[in-house]
Amino acid sequence: MLAVAALATVTACSGGSTVVATKAAGAVGDVVATTGPQPAGPPARLTVTPRTRSTGVSPAAPVTVRAAGGTLSSVRLVNPAGRQVSGTLSVDRTAWRSSEPLGYSKSYTLTVVATSPAGRATRQVSTFSTVTPDNFTMPSFGALDNGGTFGVGMPITLHFDEAVPDRAAAERALQVDTNPPVTGAWHWIDSQNLHWRPKTAPGHYWRAGTKVTVSANLYGVNLGSGLYGQADRVASFTIGRSQIGIIDNATHMMTIYVDGKAVRKVPVSLGRGGSVTINGRTIDFWTRSGPHVVLEKYQVREMKSESYGIPKDSPLGYDEKIPLAVRISGAGEFIHAASWSVADQGQRNVSHGCVNISPSNAQWFFDTFRYGDIVDVRGTPYKLGITDGLGDWNLSWTDWVKGSALG
Repeated sequence: MLAVAALATVTACSGGSTVVATKAAGAVGDVVATTGPQPAGPPARLTVTPRTRSTGVSPAAPVTVRAAGGTLSSVRLVNPAGRQVSGTLSVDRTAWRSSEPLGYSKSYTLTVVATSPAGRATRQVSTFSTVTPDNFTMPSFGALDNGGTFGVGMPITLHFDEAVPDRAAAERALQVDTNPPVTGAWHWIDSQNLHWRPKTAPGHYWRAGTKVTVSANLYGVNLGSGLYGQADRVASFTIGRSQIGIIDNATHMMTIYVDGKAVRKVPVSLGRGGSVTINGRTIDFWTRSGPHVVLEKYQVREMKSESYGIPKDSPLGYDEKIPLAVRISGAGEFIHAASWSVADQGQRNVSHGCVNISPSNAQWFFDTFRYGDIVDVRGTPYKLGITDGLGDWNLSWTDWVKGSALG
C-alpha cells in the first residue's frame, strides 16, 4: 500500500499561491488547486479508472492510476467510512492498482498526487460508486469445498443457490487448473448446476494422482437480470488411485480393478426387471446401465419402498434398515449387504434395483471404495441419466461439450 505523501511536496509556507489550472489531456477527475510557487514545465498527466462520477462499477474491477510525465507521490482510495483500500505501486512509481475487492453499493473517493520531473505537483480527486445488485447468488462446490481425495470418476460440481440467467458470464469466471494438465469442459445440468469433467476415451476417467484446483471468481460478476456473485470460491482436491467396479448383468458378477488390475470378483444380484403401475405411475425394477459414481456411504441406511411410490404393505413393499449401503445414484441405487439373497448372487436378479452383495463382500467394498469411484453397470436395458446422481460419464464427449454456454 502506498502511504499518503507529505504535503510539503505540494504546499509552500509563504508567498502567493498558484493554481494549476490546466487539466492534462486524457486525465480523469478533478484537478485541485495546489498552493505555493510551482516549478516550470508541464504537470504530470493522470489517467484514472473508473472515470470520476462513474456509477454501477463492479466491485471486483481494479481501480487503476497511471502517471505520464511524472511519478505518483500519493494515492489514497477510501470507502464511505474512511477506511483505506490497499493497493500496489509499480517499481517506477508510474502506476497504482487496487489489490482488494471493493464493496457492493458503496461510494469511493480517490485522491492522487503526482509530481513532474521538475517537481511540479498535480493533485486530483475523483469519486465513483459501485453497483447495487437486485439479488445475489452464492456458489458452492459441494463435497469438494473441503478438499480431500476423491475417486477417478469425480466431476467438478458447482451449485448456485439462484438460477443463473447469463450462463456464459458464469463460465467465463471459472478456472480449472490441474497437474498434470488435462483438457476438459463445463456442462450445465440445469440453471443452477454445472459440472466439469476431463476429456477421456469411453471407460477412462481422471488420471490417478491428478491435483486439481477450481476457482469460481464470481464476486462482482453480473450474471444477468441484476444477479451478481456474492463471493468467490476456491476448492483444491486430489484424485486418488483408480478403483473401478464393472458389473456384467449377463454373468451376475462385478470385477473390481485397482489401478487397472483385477483384484476381486464379487457375485451380484441386480434389479429383477419388470414394472408395476401404482396410482397411474409406472415403477420399474431395472438397475441402470452405465458408469455410476459413488456418492455416499452409510453403515446403516433405512430404505422404504414408499419413498418411490410402493406402499409398505404391498407384496413388493418394504421398510428395512440395510447395512453397509453405498449410494451410486440419486434415484436410490445402492450397493449393499444382502444376506437374504446370497444364494441368488452370481445366479439371477432379485432386487428392486439395488446391487445385492454378500455381507463379507459388502464390508470390503464399503471399506475400499470412496466418493468419486466408479461402478460401471453393463447389459441392462435402461441407461443412467445425467441428472441421476452424477451420470456425467454417460454422455459422449461430443454431447458433453454441447452443454457449455461457451460452445
